[in-house]
Amino acid sequence: MRLTTPRLVIRPFIEADLTDLHELMQNPRLGAMAGWQPHHSQAESEAVLTMFLRSDEVFAVVDQVSGKMIGTIGLHRRAPSGTTPKDDSRELSFMLNEAFWGQGLMPEAVTAIVTFGFNHLRLQEIWVGHFADNQRSQRVIEKTGFHFEYEFERPRLFSDEEPVDEMYYKMTLADFRQR
Repeated sequence: MRLTTPRLVIRPFIEADLTDLHELMQNPRLGAMAGWQPHHSQAESEAVLTMFLRSDEVFAVVDQVSGKMIGTIGLHRRAPSGTTPKDDSRELSFMLNEAFWGQGLMPEAVTAIVTFGFNHLRLQEIWVGHFADNQRSQRVIEKTGFHFEYEFERPRLFSDEEPVDEMYYKMTLADFRQR
């Protein structure tokens, strides 16, 4: 799978993405927003890259001009917290290098992957969630046409911090066609 937008390429990961992936994974702000501990070594990022290389659910987001891998986006075969998995449903994930925030790149990538999910994977619904305090993700989610469904409290992953509220949104095939 390879998707092209006006400014981005969305493609499977390659081994050469390791340096750029480590740059993302070591950022403590991104980790806090996504629920994982920042990586302290390139070996940690290499283990994640190995998983991504084997996956058909997570893709690299690449800046067309520089060729730099600047983020990740995925359509996962899992159900959001508190729901039952379905074959025609996926959960969206995304992450963007902080240096590229505020340029409208993630809505561009989300629109492309959602279109791919509904048109090529024949999905009936796509879910996406964010921590309640992650307003940047909330803006991307709302801007791209998802509708709020419910709030779910869960413990933070890999952390001894207080539980966090996670907000879940959904887009159905009917919603997508109406856009």
